Amino acid sequence: MKNIKFESIGGGATLLSRNSKGFRAFTLAEVLITLGIIGIVAAMTIPTLIAKYSERQTVSQLTKLYSTLTQAYQMLQAEYGQLSTWGLKNTYTNKVDDDGNPIYDTSANQIISQRFKEQLRVARECTEGDNFCYPYAYYNLAGVKIKDAGSVDSRADASSKFYIQDGTFISFGDYTGVGTIIVILPTRKDATLGKNYFYFYFNDKGLFPGGTKDATNYPFRTCDPNYSGTASVIGQGCAGWVIYNKNMDYMYCREKLSWDGAHSCDDAE
Repeated sequence: MKNIKFESIGGGATLLSRNSKGFRAFTLAEVLITLGIIGIVAAMTIPTLIAKYSERQTVSQLTKLYSTLTQAYQMLQAEYGQLSTWGLKNTYTNKVDDDGNPIYDTSANQIISQRFKEQLRVARECTEGDNFCYPYAYYNLAGVKIKDAGSVDSRADASSKFYIQDGTFISFGDYTGVGTIIVILPTRKDATLGKNYFYFYFNDKGLFPGGTKDATNYPFRTCDPNYSGTASVIGQGCAGWVIYNKNMDYMYCREKLSWDGAHSCDDAE
């Protein structure tokens, strides 16, 4: 340290470099200004980098899950035949109870979930009265809450909900001739449609992510924060886009994206 010197110039301290011959380095004020600029730039860019990393992780997780579910369903078709031959009853019975409330038949959910459990590595099953099996709230892609933490769907059977070993939460929706699989990727935070909460559907032809180009179940038009439909469907049609286009750009430039046009914000420029 013996060759490091300080000079006073105009009342400010200036650091001279080791072995310097009178060469002036940065003043303390200049160093502080530089650090301040670096801090501002970091504050602006780090959240974006974190978000992009999270999106890449979601793409990877959802793609892997789609492969897992597809393989499981193919095994079930090989063992039990086409879905239409499983003897499943429509969830909607078109009947009401004495108070005028709709009567639902959840037997299809029980059969479907039990068969998928045979093929998936189940880590934890939900039980009756387990209101907090998924202890977080549910939101749509627009950020509107659609279900409180621990809320229970009156027609959902607890046995149709479970976690697989990678931490993914799986439940089965209403059966209407087509089956629905609802997934929430491994997380310890609220479920948000189109971000960590996605829909798949399956029929005699196979198992598909919601929002594929020709999907009639959970169409891509619902994968839009500004979609004008029912709040609970905003974001249901995003899984296909994530899996096939490997991005979540619908959160940034949805109006520029389409299956027949731009498949990313960069493509749209």
